[in-house]
Amino acid sequence: MKILIVSDSHRMNGNLKIAIDREKPDMLIHLGDIEDAERTVALWAGAPKTPCVFIKGNCDRYSGSEELRDRAVFPLKGHRFYCCHGHMENVKKGCDGLAAAARAEHCDIALYGHTHVPDFHRDGDLAVLNPGSIRAGRYAVLEIDPDGGGITAELKSL
Repeated sequence: MKILIVSDSHRMNGNLKIAIDREKPDMLIHLGDIEDAERTVALWAGAPKTPCVFIKGNCDRYSGSEELRDRAVFPLKGHRFYCCHGHMENVKKGCDGLAAAARAEHCDIALYGHTHVPDFHRDGDLAVLNPGSIRAGRYAVLEIDPDGGGITAELKSL
């Protein structure tokens, strides 16, 4: 399974469209600071029944879209995901709060945005990923091996 992970588009959907067309993902996760949620959700709606998760960032305070949520926690292909924008977890001061929140939800994958800085690292048994800012042409692709459930993540640029 191929998951396109983006964050911080800040009303600029051109790069998001390029990444979707290039990667042809099975799922999209947008980690917030969309600022034009209705248009972004409509852009993704053209994909045939592909699952998506839209997170509300600190710049999405006034978005009227019901698609956005503060956090998302869900199981997928043998893993448990914790998705957030990161501002409420204080990620600009490090990932300790994020890791604690993800572990409290029994997650093994934590995704965040907010800093605009791409990052993929392991904190013990927790995989932590920030795709960077799609507005700046940065995104990530996470793949889950269907046989063993292992994950690979790649930080990419347009």
